[in-house]
Amino acid sequence: MDLEAARLWFQSVDTNRSGHLDAHELKRALEMGRLNYTLHQVHQFIRVFDYQGDKKLDVNEFIQLHRFLCEVQDCFAAVGRGSPLLPAADLPTALARMGHQLEPQAMQAVLVRFDVSGRGGLALEDFLSACFFLMAARRVFYRFDPQQSGRATFDFNQFCYAAAHLP
Repeated sequence: MDLEAARLWFQSVDTNRSGHLDAHELKRALEMGRLNYTLHQVHQFIRVFDYQGDKKLDVNEFIQLHRFLCEVQDCFAAVGRGSPLLPAADLPTALARMGHQLEPQAMQAVLVRFDVSGRGGLALEDFLSACFFLMAARRVFYRFDPQQSGRATFDFNQFCYAAAHLP
């Protein structure tokens, strides 16, 4: 999507002309693009892409979210070869394509958490939730790993802070 089209799309649902989309406006915007998500999911999207912390998305945050959603859908379709379920065996490939390299134990924990149907794989909605979780986890983790060494030390309060910022 080109930037001008995204801006026009954004402006068409910014009903109060605030320059920001709240959850209801964002849900409406996504529905216009034939992307149907629950209000709960839309709140998660805002939580991950709201860099200003105002619980709304500006046009640039909206564009980043849209690109991310398209990337997740494209990845799911490509790795899952058009199947409605991404098998557990393909999850490492799909997550690596999304920028997440996980060790087997962590991969299994992600699968268990997001395989809500218990079918041994992830539907698109589940894969999307896993990708949002990992994106948010990385962002929070890096707050405690300023040298980006892949290691962080938490006290209990910091752990609670980090966990509270995960979808």
